Amino acid sequence: MKWYIVQTKPWQEKKAISFLKQKSIHTYRPVMEIHTYKGFKIIKKQKSLFPNYIFVKCKPDNIYDVCWTWGVKKVLWRNDFPVAISEELVKAIKLLEDKDKIIRKHKIYELKENDNVRIKTGPFKDLLAIVDHWDSDKERVSLLINLASTTARINVPISVVEKI
Repeated sequence: MKWYIVQTKPWQEKKAISFLKQKSIHTYRPVMEIHTYKGFKIIKKQKSLFPNYIFVKCKPDNIYDVCWTWGVKKVLWRNDFPVAISEELVKAIKLLEDKDKIIRKHKIYELKENDNVRIKTGPFKDLLAIVDHWDSDKERVSLLINLASTTARINVPISVVEKI
C-alpha cells in the first residue's frame, strides 16, 4: 500500500473522505487552525493545510476506485502512473499536529520577552508592541502597547503578531 495525492472538487474534501471510507480506503487530511476576527470577537476555524487535496493510502489496484469516488476530481499522475509519496512525508506532516490532530502555528521559540512585534489583524492592527510574557496556554501572548502617552497591556493570540 502506498500514499497518493488526490485533488478533490472545491470544498468537498470531507465528502470525498466520507465516500472513500465507505470503500475501505484509508485517508488523511491535514487540518490547521486559523484565527479570524468578526468585529472584536476572535473566531477559531479549521481549514485544510492543502485546500482541495487529501492523501489516500491504498494498493495500486484500487486507484481507479479512488478516481471514481464522489467529490474526487482526480488523482495526481505522472506519465501513466499515479504519483506515490513516501510514508516519511506523511509522518513528517503528522509530527506537526498537536494531540488533537490539528496543526497550529507555534511561534513560542521565535518570540522572547522584550521583542518588538507588529499586530497583523484585529482592532489593534498595525500597532507596534513589546512582548511582555507568554500566557499559560502558550497560544496567547501579553503585549505592551503605547496608547495616548500611557502603556497598556493586552493579551492576543500568537497568530496575530509578527516579529519585526
